[in-house]
Amino acid sequence: MNFLKSTFLLACFCTATISCVAEPEKGPSLAALPLRWNASALPLTVKVHNDFNIINELDRGSDSLPLAAEDDGDYLEYDLMEEMQKAWNDADSKRDYFVLGHGQAASRTPSSNLNDFYDGEVGIYITQDWYPEVGYGVLAITSYFAEHKGDYLRMVHGDIIVNLRDYWFTFDNTEMTNSFYDMPSVILHELGHLIGLKHTNSKSVESIMYPQLGGGEKKRTLSFYDSKTIENLYDNATAMTAGVRAAALGSTDASLDESGIEESDEPPKLIHGYIELRTDGSCQHYLNGKLIDSHKAF
Repeated sequence: MNFLKSTFLLACFCTATISCVAEPEKGPSLAALPLRWNASALPLTVKVHNDFNIINELDRGSDSLPLAAEDDGDYLEYDLMEEMQKAWNDADSKRDYFVLGHGQAASRTPSSNLNDFYDGEVGIYITQDWYPEVGYGVLAITSYFAEHKGDYLRMVHGDIIVNLRDYWFTFDNTEMTNSFYDMPSVILHELGHLIGLKHTNSKSVESIMYPQLGGGEKKRTLSFYDSKTIENLYDNATAMTAGVRAAALGSTDASLDESGIEESDEPPKLIHGYIELRTDGSCQHYLNGKLIDSHKAF
């Protein structure tokens, strides 16, 4: 059994966007646009920080993350953090989202400033110094940087950061830890955000992206809905690219990026967003550091 600190109800993971650029005057808000990486950026090498070994040290365990259980079949060679990444790879037969077995730990110390995480190293971190701009009641966040590409946001960097200051987690739910949050379930959900997925709010749909997880609840596998959602996100990007490139044939002036969008000579204006995993049952949306919407999950 291995654990970090938790509360009794995980009610909502919700999108919060801090933007360096103004909202477009027409069309959907930035927060409503699809979020994804360019195909050339995949698979991502996600590095888990060594501080996660504290989970085992607190419980007199080994000095490394626990391996998948024997009944997990194909995942025996991976620790539980990698297993959650492999689940997303297995969900889509057309592409891999994560590099497995690279053996690299995150090299940096978690920063007290979210903007400092834009460092070229995609990581999963825990911190005891939680962020005042995020505030209390947040279990973890997926922080990302993106460029506005017209009808979507192109991700260029992302990290998952877990709140060690306020909550307990576990890698192995037992009678003693049945009210703690299951760390692999939390990471599986956050990895979905890291590759661009948003929330599924219908209780009738089985999905890891549903914004609620109970204490002691394990959700370490993906549903058919999750597989189709991630496939559609990136298949639609391929279809859009083909259409834009076909329309641009014959033009020698336009410089197109991988998604078929004309590139400007000006430096890109980065949007910094973060997706909150909350414990109080509410969804809060931020823009330019200000709360613009708050509502309950259903």
